Amino acid sequence: EIAQTFQTAYPNAKLLYPGKNDFTPDKRQRIFHDIKNNNWDCIVLTHDQFGMIPQSEEIQQKILQDELDSVEENLEVLRQQGRSISRAMEKGLVKRQMNLQAKLDEIKFKIENRKDDIVDFKTMGIDHLFVDESHTFKNLMFNTRHDRVAGLGNSEGSQRALNMLFAIRTIQERTGKDLGATFLSGTTISNSLTELYLLLRPQALEAQHIKTFDAWAAIFAKKSVDYEFSVTNEIVQKERFRYFIKVPELAAFYAQITDYRTAQDIGIDRPEKNEIMHNIPPTPEQEEFIAKLVEFAKTGNAELLGRPKLSEREEKAKMLIATDMARKMSLDLRLIDPNRYGDHVDNKASHCAAKIAEYYRRFNEQKGTQFVFSDLGTYKPGEWNPYSEIKRKLVEDHGIPAQEIRFIQEAKTDKARKTLIAGMNEGSIRVLFGS
Repeated sequence: EIAQTFQTAYPNAKLLYPGKNDFTPDKRQRIFHDIKNNNWDCIVLTHDQFGMIPQSEEIQQKILQDELDSVEENLEVLRQQGRSISRAMEKGLVKRQMNLQAKLDEIKFKIENRKDDIVDFKTMGIDHLFVDESHTFKNLMFNTRHDRVAGLGNSEGSQRALNMLFAIRTIQERTGKDLGATFLSGTTISNSLTELYLLLRPQALEAQHIKTFDAWAAIFAKKSVDYEFSVTNEIVQKERFRYFIKVPELAAFYAQITDYRTAQDIGIDRPEKNEIMHNIPPTPEQEEFIAKLVEFAKTGNAELLGRPKLSEREEKAKMLIATDMARKMSLDLRLIDPNRYGDHVDNKASHCAAKIAEYYRRFNEQKGTQFVFSDLGTYKPGEWNPYSEIKRKLVEDHGIPAQEIRFIQEAKTDKARKTLIAGMNEGSIRVLFGS
């Protein structure tokens, strides 16, 4: 759709829009040479396709060396502090130092043994990146000595975000400016303070002698300790960055890179959201499981939850396991074990099916349609999942024809997806489950 819209707006533009089959391993090099050897006005790629483009090894070497220097500087400072640091933090930094050194050694070997005909992002001559849904690249690596502060995210970041950084720095190295990319997102900052720091322009920060997250946080953020509820609903003390300071200066930094538009500004024709929260009390089985979950969080006894004894590795991730089990339990215990737990008239699937059926009948004359979404337990054929369970209840308990209820996951191709959407538009499909 993006390629089609671009071609409509610029009919004389030279546009490349590779399909899925063009990025198979045996065809990939041909596409890379095609990008390099032709003067395209626009190249439209999926996130996954972009991730397959090799990045400049010299750029990788420079960025990873800077990161290694920062880690080693942090290690030196920590060791000078002596007993005031945690052993776990020192161990984590040493491990990261070793991993970065191993990556640098590998890149050095590749540079020394590189062939002359290599095609990478640098040789393709890309001038600018427009990145839709840019929040998927937000988990970039960073260094911090605030090891006991919650909510900073994973300091090692993701390979996807690092790959994007390599590409952007390649463009910036050629132009000498910290520009070269336009990020498009409805949630530029979603979870952690570090996401804001990592978005800011590096040259603008360096002009203020800010080269690390800790230096930035010391100027613009303030830590505090407060009481919070844990995943098991217990009150615990947590240290977090909770306040911004020097807000006008920080806002000025952010305004340099941000242009904000609402749907109303753009003139998108869509209905106003009518959000209704449904408070559904836990079933007796869920109440019993919650008590076991609290005990598991305290003791680590996984047998309480019907799991085997935790391994040494799982022991370290005990709270992550508790969080995952709590999420599944809150939706439907059968996500944990469909054989051990059963249906209940007051579970979420029952309430959801009843509400869908109510809307189905209320707008039957207009062939009203409904989208149903869940962030957990999406449709998978051949195994128990909430989507299939709600459909079963709609058919068996509420008499809705099965052919009017579909799952978006059933559409494996663009053509099949368009057929499903067309069915929704004409009213032959009345309930569509998405993800």
